[in-house]
Order: sequence, then structure tokens, then C-alpha cells
Amino acid sequence: MFFESILVQGGCRSPSGDDLSFDELFDNLLPQYLQTRAKLQEEATQLDENGNKLRLLTRLEVSALLNDLPTSVEDTTSVSELIAIRKLGLDRERRRAMEHGRSMGTTGGPVTPLSQPPSPSPVNLQVLDALNGLKTTPFENSFASRLQGTRAINLPGLIAVDWETITPWMDLMNDVRDHYKLAHADREQPMESRAPITYTSLQAGHLPQIHDLLERVFWSGIDVSDALEYWPEQCTVVAIYKKLVVGIAILSSPRETYITYLAVKAGWDKSQIASRLFDPVESRTMLYHLITLNPNKDITLHVSTNSSAMLLYNRFGFKAEEFVAGFYDNYLDPISRSSKNAFRLRLRQQ
Repeated sequence: MFFESILVQGGCRSPSGDDLSFDELFDNLLPQYLQTRAKLQEEATQLDENGNKLRLLTRLEVSALLNDLPTSVEDTTSVSELIAIRKLGLDRERRRAMEHGRSMGTTGGPVTPLSQPPSPSPVNLQVLDALNGLKTTPFENSFASRLQGTRAINLPGLIAVDWETITPWMDLMNDVRDHYKLAHADREQPMESRAPITYTSLQAGHLPQIHDLLERVFWSGIDVSDALEYWPEQCTVVAIYKKLVVGIAILSSPRETYITYLAVKAGWDKSQIASRLFDPVESRTMLYHLITLNPNKDITLHVSTNSSAMLLYNRFGFKAEEFVAGFYDNYLDPISRSSKNAFRLRLRQQ
């Protein structure tokens, strides 16, 4: 037996051969046990960066430390002490749970092995290649769009939609995408959805882009926020491509019908967004809509004497009525190439 071998090896029997009592037995074994424990603790001792000796606490030391702690934490206890106490408590509970788990026996009875899972069928590489070769069809070209119809554009204040005009900026972006496809044919190509140029009345969300556009075309400090208060559905036309404002035309009011601003974003200014003459069924331009939204009213404006926009207004029937010297003195930069003199133009509709 195990205990009998300890007793015999440790000389723990009396000279008469009788077994020693419990106290007599451990009195003989205790010095040897203490010496062995001290040796093991010495081997486990390490030095920290300050030269202090450190070792792990024994189970007895951990239990004694936790049992001696007060039930309530005092305010003087530091955060590091609280963390150390919490970790010691968790380690003890984890160790007890593991010991409890090891002491539990397994239930008896025969064990039935699981059946072998069926082997997977071989992969058909042709099917995978065909699936990987599928490309997403744009909705407007899909069979679903033929059944359900294309999705209508739902914009507040929508006036017209132009799918025909292709601007220099659109051509440039198409060239950039084509160049990318040629240079990186092995990469996944981005999908680009075609979009029209839409014409709407002025909305509050357009103001930041419109102010930036007018500052680039005319001068800084222009604020057209008050146009939202004077019949914007009748006096304003905004040209938008996707979410980009590319043009703006504003009348002062339905009574005065004076064109205060007419501007087109750079890169979009040679596509006749502002001036293209459409058939009434396809009317989609800013100036055309300003005129048709205010019928039977004379429309007036001022334009710089050397501005190419004079040709635009002449095509729409505007005639020069007055020459105004120094009209733009307070607005144009001194080094601007635009003339500070202006013509007053009128489109008679009465």
C-alpha cells in the first residue's frame, strides 16, 4: 500500500514494530516536508527589475489573505490593490471549479460510435467557372426592368430629366474608366450606372454647392438663401447630375422677372445646359424653363459687354435696351478680364 511504503521508508514504525500515532508520524515527516517546500519555493523565486525577490503565492497564503480582508472595501484601498484582490479571488474559484470537474466520474454504459459522414461529391470546375463568369446586369437593361418598368426619379421640385446630353466632364470620366480597364484588365472593374441631368427647383440642400459655384463664376460673398422664400418653384432652376449641382438660374421674383444669376459649372459649360433649345416636349434647360415658367412677362437682365453670353440671350430673343457704364465696378476684381460695363437686355413677351 502507498501509505505503508511511506511509513516503512520514513522509519515511522516504533522499535517494537507497532505503528506510530498520527502526531508522532507527522512530527517525523514535517521537517523533511518543510525543507522540500522551501527548496521548491526558492527555485520558483525570481528577481524583478528592482532586485526584489518575487514568487507565486501558495494556496494557503491566498486563502489566508482573502479571509483576512474586511467584508467592505475601504476608501483607502488603491485601485491596484482592488485589482490584485479580485484576480486572486477569481483564480481560487477557477481552481476549485477545475478540481470539482476532475473529481466527477463518467457515467457507465457502452459508447456508441458515430457513423462516418458521407464523403463530399467532387467539385465541378466548369460550374464554378460559369458562376464566376456571371456579371451583374444594370437594372435598366435587365429583364426585370422590362416587366416592372424602370425606377422613376423621385426628386422634390422635379422639372425635367435629360438623358441625351453628354457633357465634356462625362466624356472625361468615361475616358478615365476606359483607361483604368485597359491598364488593369485583371482587376475587378467598378460598375458605373448611367444617370441623366435633372432639372429641379431650388432646395435648401443645394445652397452650399450653389454658393460655391456662384463664387467661382462671379465673385465671393453671394448668398441666394432668400430665393427659397420667393416662389422657388417658379423663379429657380437647378441642374443636377446625380448629386452634383452643375448649373443654376434664378429670377428675382415672379413680379419683377429679373434674372439675377445664370451660371454653369466648369466642364459642363460647353454642353448647352444653360442654352440648348429643345422642342417643348423635351424642354430640359434652365433658361428655357425660366421663360416658360413665367409666360406673358418681360424678362430682363444685365450682362457684361464682352461676355460670350450675349450670343445665348440673342438666340432666345433678348434685345439690348441700355448701356450702363461701370455696372460691375463694385463686384468684379480689378484684374478681371470681364468688362465692368453692362448691357441691359429685355425679352418681350407681352
